Parts: sequence; structure tokens; C-alpha cells
Amino acid sequence: MLNKTQEQITAKWKSLDTEHPLVSIKCLAFNHEKYIAQTLDGFLMQETDFPFEVIINDDASKDKTADIIREYEKKYPLIVKPIYQKTNLYSKRDGSLTHSVNPHLKGKYVAICEGDDYWTAPNKLQMQADFLESHEEYFAIGHNVRVVDDNGNPMTQDNPIWRKWFNTYSQMEDRDYTLKDLEKGILYGHTCTRMYRNIVQHMPKDLEQKYFAMDHTNGDVGMSLLCFCHGKVRCSSFVAADHRKSISNDSWTSKTFKKNMTRRDILSLHEQEVFANNFGVYPDFTDQQYRHVRRSFQIFRQSKSWSDLSIFLGNLRIIKHKMKFLKRLFKVA
Repeated sequence: MLNKTQEQITAKWKSLDTEHPLVSIKCLAFNHEKYIAQTLDGFLMQETDFPFEVIINDDASKDKTADIIREYEKKYPLIVKPIYQKTNLYSKRDGSLTHSVNPHLKGKYVAICEGDDYWTAPNKLQMQADFLESHEEYFAIGHNVRVVDDNGNPMTQDNPIWRKWFNTYSQMEDRDYTLKDLEKGILYGHTCTRMYRNIVQHMPKDLEQKYFAMDHTNGDVGMSLLCFCHGKVRCSSFVAADHRKSISNDSWTSKTFKKNMTRRDILSLHEQEVFANNFGVYPDFTDQQYRHVRRSFQIFRQSKSWSDLSIFLGNLRIIKHKMKFLKRLFKVA
């Protein structure tokens, strides 16, 4: 909820150097008509002593998402700076979405929030920017979230979404997160909590090509890996955002609910290991690979379907140390 009027916000921004924002908020929106106003209000309520900008990309939404963004653009032209795509770039999976959005990010730091999540604490940006300004050895910082359903109600463990995706991001601690956490499948907070130094679009071309060649790796996972490879990463237990877990919108959760994604997960781990090696960083995702193969075996045992058997056997072919894994598998199966 906005705690200032449009006139008060505009007056403050006119007194700031809006051509040189300290933070760029990167927001990707697609068919978020139901949520996008709440997301934008979460940006505009931020209390900061520095200017920030909202670079919001509408990825050719089929609903009224773009119309709502235009209303905010008209009211807050010094802050809300949209990009309206004519065709959906995310579906191309070729890096064109990132190439389209990143050049618009002027800030020293980038904060992320997709169009179905929203921030709940007005000091979120100030807290994170202050930390990075005073700790040059850190590349990124995240924080805790509350997990909610489509309607913004706190999610409980009897929800089927909760049972499929363990509620990691609402249990973040006040500490540094490292590649050891990533090896366990733990990122430094959910996507909507992260702020990082804005050097991503300045990667050398050969490294950028390798980054976008990770076809099986989610963007938030790839970004986390990039941050871990660049420097120290911090997380806070401070709850400053709500993250929706949903089966009715266009989120990753909704698209993969009840699907056997184990093959893709294993291939993603291979990609991450290879990409990290470019930085002289050598994560070991063996245990995660074993967990995904074990899960694919359990899915087959439940479904008895040939397709799930094929996925399990294919997973066995691509993991390392196959005999070691089989001994573990049949010992616990």
C-alpha cells in the first residue's frame, strides 16, 4: 500500500538525479493483470535517500497487464520506464529477453521482482543498497519472504504446492551463502528478494554466450550461480516480500506442477558445473544429481509408466559414478 500521494512521490523525484539512479528495479511481467498493480505499488512505496528506476518489461501479455503498466507510466514517468514487447521473448529461450531488458538498467545495483510477487517492507531497497555500498567485497544480497497463494493468503503445509516445492526461501538465515549452499540446491533467497551489482550486461562476449547456452537452467538459478562466482553473497532473515506459489498463473511453478522434471534438473547441474569452471570455481553437484535420479525412480515406482521408466534410465546414463549411485539407490529404495 502506498504511503504517499502521487504528488508527494513526484515532488521528491524531481529533486533527485533521476538520470543516474543508484538502483534499477528489473521486473518481468506476462499475463499478470491480477497482480501487477500490487507489484508496482511495492516499488513506489520504497523509502530511499537515492533515486531508483523501475524497468518493467511486458512480454506481449494477452490480458490487460500492459494497460495497467501504462497507467503507472503516465502517473510516474520519472520512475516507471516500461518496455512493451510485440512478441513473447521468454518463450524463445535464446537470451533475447535479457538482451532486450538489460541495456535499460542504469543503476549501480539491480533489484529483481517479477510481476506476480510484491515487496512488503518500505525500507527493503535502502537496507540492501546500504549493505552493498558499505561492503565492496559482496556481490549480492537477498532476504526472507513470506510464501502466499494466488490471493495473497499465507500458504500452509497442507497446500499441494507446498508439498512439491519445499519452503526454503522463508527460512533464510542472517549469514553468508556460498557455493556449498548451491550444491545443496539452496539459492540466496527467492528471486524477488535479490539485489546484485550491475555488471551482468558487461560480461565478455564469449562468457555471455556460454551463460545463455545453459538451455536447461532457470534464469534465477543461473543468476545465483553468476553471483556466487563473482564474489561474496549475503542473505538476511528480514521478511520484506511476498512470493506467490501458484498453479493458476504463468509462473515456473504452475508450468511444472506434477511434471517429471528430473532429466532437465540433472542437465542443468551439468551446465552449471561447466559454466562455473570459467571463473576457476568448481562446484560439485553429485549429491543433487543422485537426488534427482532417486526421485525419478520413485516417480516410476508410483506411476508404472514407460515414459517415467525411460526418464529414469536416461538419467542413469548421464550421471557420474553410476555404480556408486545404484548401490545407494537399492539400499534405500
